[in-house]
Amino acid sequence: MERLKNKFCGKRILVVGLGLQGGGVGLAKFFAHLGAIVTVSDKKNEKQLEESLKKLSGLAINFRLNQHSLCDFLQADFIFKGPSVPWDLPEIIAAQKKGIPVEMELSFFAKNCPAKIIGVTGTRGKSTTANLIYLLLKKNRYSVYLGGNLPGLSTIDLLKNLKESDWMVLELSSWALSGFHREKISPHVAVFTNFYPDHLNYYKNLNDYFYDKAAIFLYQKKDDYLIANQSLKPLIEKNKVSSKISYFTKEEFSGELKYLFGDHNLENASAALKVAKILNLDEKKAVEIIKNFSGLPFRLQKIGEKKGIIFINDTTSTTPIATIKAIDTFLNKKIILILGGNSKNLPSDELIKKLDKVEKIVLLDGSFTREILPILKEKYKEKLIGPFNDLKVVVKKAYQAALNFRKAVVLFSPAATSFFMFNNEFDRGEQFNQEVRQLKIN
Repeated sequence: MERLKNKFCGKRILVVGLGLQGGGVGLAKFFAHLGAIVTVSDKKNEKQLEESLKKLSGLAINFRLNQHSLCDFLQADFIFKGPSVPWDLPEIIAAQKKGIPVEMELSFFAKNCPAKIIGVTGTRGKSTTANLIYLLLKKNRYSVYLGGNLPGLSTIDLLKNLKESDWMVLELSSWALSGFHREKISPHVAVFTNFYPDHLNYYKNLNDYFYDKAAIFLYQKKDDYLIANQSLKPLIEKNKVSSKISYFTKEEFSGELKYLFGDHNLENASAALKVAKILNLDEKKAVEIIKNFSGLPFRLQKIGEKKGIIFINDTTSTTPIATIKAIDTFLNKKIILILGGNSKNLPSDELIKKLDKVEKIVLLDGSFTREILPILKEKYKEKLIGPFNDLKVVVKKAYQAALNFRKAVVLFSPAATSFFMFNNEFDRGEQFNQEVRQLKIN
């Protein structure tokens, strides 16, 4: 930390994108405590950022809200951009032309982290797999920390305490990995859970999306490890990979998961078990730890049961493929699906076919909902309820529909982003839980 204090004390640090998930807040606090002159720039207004601003009250930080000012960018010594801030933002480009370094939190963290890093990426399963690996190491008495793009957590703050003997498990989004490309770094152990179409509202095409993901292994050395889903083999082999590669399938985990649903979670379990083997952990103990993992909020999470109807919160399903996996998980029940939100410009044909397997479709409004509504009306008119722009109404309608079936499940798996009505998918998930709790049973 002394080295970082010497480097950044008195320097002008610009944090672009304060956000609501904790990363921007963590960056601003970290550099303020190092003695830097910190400015935060965000296009959102004070009301939208209220929760994040509260966490920074009392610190000597300058705020530029509602806009980005070019002079802030050109006067900075260092710029840290948030995950959703594009690299081609005109002010970022202007700063780079002037030779001002532009970094991201997690690549900066990885570059300065003395601990060995296990990085986890993939379109789906990042959080579950990262938490499984963290738990495996923790239960085997490793000194281990968990970080990355997890809501409400500041990873950079961990630099204060990390030592060479520690291990760090990082969940890494494609946006975070774009920063790894620019620094030409990859983690010591890379885990790549899967790859499906996603974020095509941000990326021009799937190749660009995969390119960012590939930073997790492209800069590994011969003593590093890449653990990847067997389905990724053709994509990975197009690249020159220096590390030791090991592929996994769902069949490699022979145990029965007590709390996690679906084949995709068997893949996550297999990936975590591969890490256990690389670290020479006791395999029998590792299988038991994985089997008993209770799961994470908002990922096919059972949140309650009313009159025999099960309520499942899968708000982190923000893509059609994620909702397909969710439907496949509950094919033994009568599914009342809550679907809809804003579009990511992803193909929806397979999801629309899969809706044949559900009993009723209760629609939340949003651009994705409006995109698919004409097809849904044509194919599934009798199943449709809505759309509505009120989650309370949606939950009530889904519950009423479920009462008509035995062995029913209300599955909240929207297949779309949350930004039409909510701050993010976690806010959407919390509100869903609240509405289910408040349901009146007649």
